[in-house]
Amino acid sequence: MEAKLIRRTNADLSVKSSLKTVETKRGNNMYKSVLMSFTAILLCAGVALAHGSKPATKTVEIKLKGTGGGSTAGQCTSTGDSWLDDYTCPSGNCSCSEITNPTISGSKLKSVTNFFVTSDKGINPATEPAVGTGPTPECDLLLGTFTATDSNSRTATINFLGVSCKKVTGLTINNPSGNDNQTLLSGGWGISDTPAPTPTPISGWGTFTGTSNKNTNAVSMKLSGWRTK
Repeated sequence: MEAKLIRRTNADLSVKSSLKTVETKRGNNMYKSVLMSFTAILLCAGVALAHGSKPATKTVEIKLKGTGGGSTAGQCTSTGDSWLDDYTCPSGNCSCSEITNPTISGSKLKSVTNFFVTSDKGINPATEPAVGTGPTPECDLLLGTFTATDSNSRTATINFLGVSCKKVTGLTINNPSGNDNQTLLSGGWGISDTPAPTPTPISGWGTFTGTSNKNTNAVSMKLSGWRTK
């Protein structure tokens, strides 16, 4: 039996090479398709996660206005907030004021109630008395509280602690003591846990500035800071 010599022509090799190229391209295309699908899934998951995990802490800015005056002797009691009710007035020279007709704006807040302030005139860091006929130095400790309600009927009680410092104007040779018709307010604030915010938990803190007019009893405050919910 005579052995036959099998020869591969250039055409055969070209066909096989083409087939391998096609298979390679198919494999690459499948790999690219899988990679692109996986990437798309990751991107969609990332977008969904970004939308579902918005920052829980935001900056806030609140403005308050009202009318003070009509203070009573002694610290504020029975306000429903231990921040004021538990203050014992160590100096023995405290007064309580309720801010009436209060208004509030900012951070979607719509109303404010139970606005009380305790002033402790026995705590004054300016211990050096006035020199000559100059104005009497005065900065008094103050504590306050109010309840704010937003547009969704959620409520939170806000405590604040600071000082009220006499502002002197109109200083002249003939009026060395000046005029002190306005008081400057400054300090810090925070959301109270007694009573706790309702219906959902919320925390917050920051600083405040404000003024109080002795002639008109007008009170204004601006609170800035952060809240987390």
